[in-house]
Amino acid sequence: MDRRVGSALTAPGVTKGTTGTITKFCGQQYCGKWRTGSVMRNNELQHLIDNDLFCISADRRVSRLNSMQQLRLLQILCDYFNEKESIARGHQYLFFETVFCGREGESLLHEARISLLIKLCSLAIQYPCYLLLNHVSQWLHKIGSAKSYAQQFISYLTDHFVMMPSEWNLHSYLIPLADEAPEFVSYFIAYSVSKEALKKELITVLTSWLTGRRSSRIIVFIKETPAVAKQFASSVNFYFLVLQFFLVLFETFAHLVFYDCIMGGSPQNSMHGITTILYADWDSSVPLNFLSALEVLFIMMLNEDETVFDEKILRFHIHLARKSKVLSSKEFFEFCSRPNLNANIRSILDMIKTQNF
Repeated sequence: MDRRVGSALTAPGVTKGTTGTITKFCGQQYCGKWRTGSVMRNNELQHLIDNDLFCISADRRVSRLNSMQQLRLLQILCDYFNEKESIARGHQYLFFETVFCGREGESLLHEARISLLIKLCSLAIQYPCYLLLNHVSQWLHKIGSAKSYAQQFISYLTDHFVMMPSEWNLHSYLIPLADEAPEFVSYFIAYSVSKEALKKELITVLTSWLTGRRSSRIIVFIKETPAVAKQFASSVNFYFLVLQFFLVLFETFAHLVFYDCIMGGSPQNSMHGITTILYADWDSSVPLNFLSALEVLFIMMLNEDETVFDEKILRFHIHLARKSKVLSSKEFFEFCSRPNLNANIRSILDMIKTQNF
């Protein structure tokens, strides 16, 4: 068998022969039940996947394939998983775990596979291969918050589909995901929202997802999956002091409130109703953290950001937060008593304090 660099590209039969071997092994192990472990622990099969599918380098750190060869491999993998669409869901996932999770106990080899899987997700959204995205969300749900993989996946995809020039219209590829991979969408919502990413493209996508026919299922998955709910609703609380500026990682909900206060009551603010209804509908064990939305506002003012806030919308959010017990009087008064509050925000909060507390 030819194992020279590039053989997977110049001789695709090598790669397809490997996928055929994977299918054979998995078919022998699957007898109406999941028997993933015995396949994943098969050293002969995993060695074959390392060498002939991913072409792992001698130091076992990266793939030896160049960019074009990797693209060809990703296309082959998309076709491979699309071919499995008609078989039982459990059997489909067995193929996924065998290919991408068979080296979980060996960090270098595992990370090399996950690196390619992240790239494969980007192609799968466009190809499309929605089945793969469902497998990824199932795997992320299985590992929980033990690893930061969800953040890695979604950051990569946000860069590709949201942060690119708007005229490329790449965000349109994300719209169908609500119907095809709703659980994956839940991860995307929880991990993609940031001050930088909250632009027209992402707002268009979020509005489509959260007002469509799968919106209830998406929200339920966010609320009932602890790692996703925490990312969406409760502050991450990582603080770094860099060049005299505090960089704070905030959750999705805080950024949505922040965005709503910026956009105000304009007809273009399609997220207003979606954001405010969360106060009434949120029944997760992970509570919404409204105080962190005030923290975002505080930091923007502290850094002399020129952002203009809609006072009425901010007052409305504080009212809803108080009514739903998301914000206590003690928390609000402690926030208002900070000595370094910007004069503008202090006057707004003092007025709200007088009228609402």
